[in-house]
Amino acid sequence: MLASCRHELRSCLWDLRTRTFEERDLTEALTQTLAPHLTGIQTHVQFSVPRSRLSESTVHTILKIVRELAVNALRHGHAHSIRIVGEMTDGTLHFSVSDDGCGFDVAAVPGPRDGHFGLQGIRERLRKYGGTMTIDATASGTRVAVSMPHVLEREEGT
Repeated sequence: MLASCRHELRSCLWDLRTRTFEERDLTEALTQTLAPHLTGIQTHVQFSVPRSRLSESTVHTILKIVRELAVNALRHGHAHSIRIVGEMTDGTLHFSVSDDGCGFDVAAVPGPRDGHFGLQGIRERLRKYGGTMTIDATASGTRVAVSMPHVLEREEGT
């Protein structure tokens, strides 16, 4: 647990030092957030969500979830490429992280009792937003899809 907390603190400090949270474009913010963790891996990020419509808390949650999923793809899935896409539809934020790694058995994923907190932490973050996460893992890669309803801070044009 201590190692997990230390990793989380380092990630937050990196975000603050690089001014990621001040970035107005979510594609660029995600790219900056992932840069120190995904060196040498092909990464495509296309997040078509207006940053100005989201609260700081929501942006922080998105950055943390995407970082966890991308790092897992590299660390556990041994992925060579990662694709991150996001869009807003009818007030619900939808995004996914897909990779070309080795996949895993979703039913046998180690959890907090085994010293692994990543997916559980994502579920806890999503619970705050009434969000959901679905995992589709095969031997040729993994796709994690996330939906977060009611995340808009303000309507477009206001």
